[in-house]
Amino acid sequence: ELIEGAEYPIEKHVLTTTDGYILKLHRIRPNATFRGTVLLMPGLFSTAADFVVTGPENGLAFVLADAGYDVWLANVRGSRFSRKNIKLSVADSEFWDFSFHEIGTIDLPAIIDYILRETNAPKLYYVGHNQGMTNLFALLSAKPRYNRKIHHAIGLATFGYLGTTDNRVVRRAAELTDKLYSTLKALNIHELKPTPDIVRLMSGIVCSSDMNELCVEMLRGFFGSTVDRSRNLLPAMVDDLLTSVSTRQLIHIGQLMQTKKFQQFDYRNYMLNTQKYGQAKPPEYNLSRVLLPVSLFHGTKDFITSAKDALRLKDELRNVKNFLEIPDLNHIGFVYSDRLYARVNRKIIEIFNQHPKA
Repeated sequence: ELIEGAEYPIEKHVLTTTDGYILKLHRIRPNATFRGTVLLMPGLFSTAADFVVTGPENGLAFVLADAGYDVWLANVRGSRFSRKNIKLSVADSEFWDFSFHEIGTIDLPAIIDYILRETNAPKLYYVGHNQGMTNLFALLSAKPRYNRKIHHAIGLATFGYLGTTDNRVVRRAAELTDKLYSTLKALNIHELKPTPDIVRLMSGIVCSSDMNELCVEMLRGFFGSTVDRSRNLLPAMVDDLLTSVSTRQLIHIGQLMQTKKFQQFDYRNYMLNTQKYGQAKPPEYNLSRVLLPVSLFHGTKDFITSAKDALRLKDELRNVKNFLEIPDLNHIGFVYSDRLYARVNRKIIEIFNQHPKA
């Protein structure tokens, strides 16, 4: 609806993964001389709407289409547009038995291969926000042949290594990961589903005129200091963007913060880990297998991925072409903030345009 409302042509595509998840993709064909095919991968709690919610002037999907790119937007398993499986119901606990690892190693290769078949393109460009880039690292660690299918990958607020943030709330949440995991399992809770009505009510209270200063501080914590237009995006964020995740997705991120290692999911059980991995501890992802050109964007106000974490990831990767620090931008500001074109999206287009037309 956001794409159609902006009067851009949209195509809807459907594919099925090897383990039965039915994924929906959205496509926006280029509005200028063709330059290449690009896949946009959203982050945690997000859908493809991330890349269009800020409208034609700022939405990354729109500006890429205007620059001549054939834009494909992904929706991974469990998200609002991909909640079906040929054998499982969303009410089944097995449906939610995944983290970013399965998204990266099963969903992502299926999506890439589908797009390359549909377009007859030899390679594509890639942009991942948050978990969207983590998915790619998981894929390339397991299946390095996919390096050959991507021209250049750009990570926005990427996380791999975590755990050195100064944010007390985030640090405390990480400390409680094991307790939360045990509690959720005991309660048989496998899906974490945001409730838009509650979020809308709370944001309305906090952003009322007599609490405007608190509202500004809240928005600054998420987006950086550019909050005027970001505040206006809150209703759209609540209604169109929030989506479910599996409890394992969130717990997996908490484990990365706890261990400060970029590793697979820890079942916190010797037998389960041994059965899954052939060893008592989960294996770390092998970033030396990530050979394709990578550009990383890091916001200086990111309260989840610290500068230290971002630089560690940069140093571990073998082919980082650009490491860009964006002043006063936070973790989710890369998709929801105002002035995205000038601060982020124009740079993405410049990086992709350095490659020959594909």
